[in-house]
Amino acid sequence: MFKEQVFMALDSLGSNKFRSLLTMLGIIIGAGTLVAVLSLGNALQGQVFEQFIDLGTRRIAVGPGDPKAKGARDVPGYGLLSIQDYQALEKVVAERPDLFRTIAPEIAVPTEIRAGTVAVQTLLVGTDDQYDQIQSVPMAHGRFLTPADEAAGARVGVLGSQVAEDLFGADAAAQEAAIGRTIEINGQPIQVIGIIRTNGGPFATDGRVFAPMSAVRLRLVGDLDLPGRGLKMTGILIGIQSEQLVVPAEQAITGALRAARGVPADAINDFRLDLPTSALSVLSGINGAITGFIAVVAGISLVVGGIGIMNIMLVAVTERTREIGVRKALGATDGDVLGQFVLEALAISLVGSLIGVGGAIGLVTLISMVAGIAAGISWVGVALALVFASAIGIGFGFYPARRAAMLLPIEALRYE
Repeated sequence: MFKEQVFMALDSLGSNKFRSLLTMLGIIIGAGTLVAVLSLGNALQGQVFEQFIDLGTRRIAVGPGDPKAKGARDVPGYGLLSIQDYQALEKVVAERPDLFRTIAPEIAVPTEIRAGTVAVQTLLVGTDDQYDQIQSVPMAHGRFLTPADEAAGARVGVLGSQVAEDLFGADAAAQEAAIGRTIEINGQPIQVIGIIRTNGGPFATDGRVFAPMSAVRLRLVGDLDLPGRGLKMTGILIGIQSEQLVVPAEQAITGALRAARGVPADAINDFRLDLPTSALSVLSGINGAITGFIAVVAGISLVVGGIGIMNIMLVAVTERTREIGVRKALGATDGDVLGQFVLEALAISLVGSLIGVGGAIGLVTLISMVAGIAAGISWVGVALALVFASAIGIGFGFYPARRAAMLLPIEALRYE
């Protein structure tokens, strides 16, 4: 009996193709929207999240402790970072590739930079080639620092976009021509090897000049050593493998630094860790907003489609009143009639959702090819579209089906 009802439902769709297509339109749009937006949304979220790396979602910055903090030890140089701390953390990073990607030193010194008669106050940052593996430094012209620059203590510098504009003007050609030119930092000649594109945000590089750490220490700035501890550092940047590893990474860094610095068990940390918690909160908010928007758009489309199904099924019940009367007169039960009309509503929903899913897959594939976005099909979205469409079809088709099932045979046969 069920098999016959399925064939009857499909036959009913086929006998009114255009009307069935119009009825399906809302379901087609809703299912297609759900699959397309989930698929493209996942790809776009991935790209947005990668951009948020610039905000520090995959890095932990180690900084000096506050000497005035409650519980701070009364020792010379409390909280200051040195090369010894860097070496201790470098060892931890090498031993825990499951947590960490890389590590980079940072020596930041306010200084004056001069090109000809133009002088600019800026922040000179001594670091190495690993810096751009942790912090985004998109190059507009030239290159960033290399291991060879650090090994040789090369007198080279990479300019932030604002520094380059102040020294050479905003014209892109003039800035490109500056590559290879010699400028002065603290009276020392430095060759410009790169200019960074505008890079806003809390870790912007626009107002900075980058040089090899060895050159900053030995050639550009003096008196950078701490007594008995070696080179003084402003900060240490550590790249982590994933945003989800912040807690274990923090624990590993804290344990290594406390041990290396001899911090007693009952004393507070004499260093500071800047964690990416705020950036992760922003990411979480964006993700929730996108997901909510997808749910609202798809939900409205599917509900509109369900209303269309209810409307057309009510019309179908009216048109087929005599048919219902004949079936009941021949022995069909209320359940048989109810099942037939529910199956018809379900068939409309399923066929419409399949058309919508097929169209969405084609659209996502086309956009991926044209826009160069690595967007895969969200099979979760496909499953949700089919399940929701089926639920909508059954839910909105039940009332017309029940209305048909409750018709009395004698009244149905008299209907004109």
